Amino acid sequence: MTNEMTIEEFQNDTPKRLNWLEEKGFERIKELEAHGQTYSTLVYCGENVAFEFSLDIRDQCLDAEVISVKDGKLMRNIDGGYSCDIYKHLVMVEGYRGRVSEGADVTLGETLLDKAIDGWTFLLNKAGEDLLSDREIRTNQEM
Repeated sequence: MTNEMTIEEFQNDTPKRLNWLEEKGFERIKELEAHGQTYSTLVYCGENVAFEFSLDIRDQCLDAEVISVKDGKLMRNIDGGYSCDIYKHLVMVEGYRGRVSEGADVTLGETLLDKAIDGWTFLLNKAGEDLLSDREIRTNQEM
């Protein structure tokens, strides 16, 4: 096991760790994913909500974004839709006040990538009920 996240590990192992999203009705859409020498993304779409997980190996960072979906297309802010870092969305819109992986059960011996995915999984399951229900995304402008 390595302490450094790799694109190969992300593309091969992360979908197995995110299969719970498919069990909730989200579908991995490979055509919407981007890949390069230093980055890679995974995209899971529902009818109204999509999740994009992005790995940047230069920064050793795994980001996660929530994006609105309309007629099967990702609609980011620049497209007239909504997109936001998942954690920021949960804090600003849902009122979440914990940390990304607060209370997450992380066992010793896991890779950094496993720990990052476990953190996002924990956060979505703890505070992302509205997002996981795949209803239209509520924003802080609608409050």
